Amino acid sequence: MSEITSKQPIPERYLEQILTNLRRAGVVQSQRGSKGGFVLVREPWQITVLEIVTLVEGERKEKEHSEAPTLERRLVYEIWDQANVASMDVLGRYTLQDLCQEREARLQQSPMYYI
Repeated sequence: MSEITSKQPIPERYLEQILTNLRRAGVVQSQRGSKGGFVLVREPWQITVLEIVTLVEGERKEKEHSEAPTLERRLVYEIWDQANVASMDVLGRYTLQDLCQEREARLQQSPMYYI
């Protein structure tokens, strides 16, 4: 956790909650000891970004619309429903391994030179 919080602007208490949720869901397991921490239970290519987002933010459910919405509200609801489906589709296409590979590719595109 300390390694993550040193590299990312995530409060330690919030990260604790996230990792606890991921542990309960069987995505990570905790290890005690001097080399303790959290490790993935499955391979990175088996874990989608959608799975992680769902575990952190909760299930994305369709919102109930009022019985007699106006035409304008119905249009907005339809657009939000389409956006929700599209975002779940995109998040479901990427895995943790994809993110790591993309990160490495981008780091290599802009090497840092020291004089």
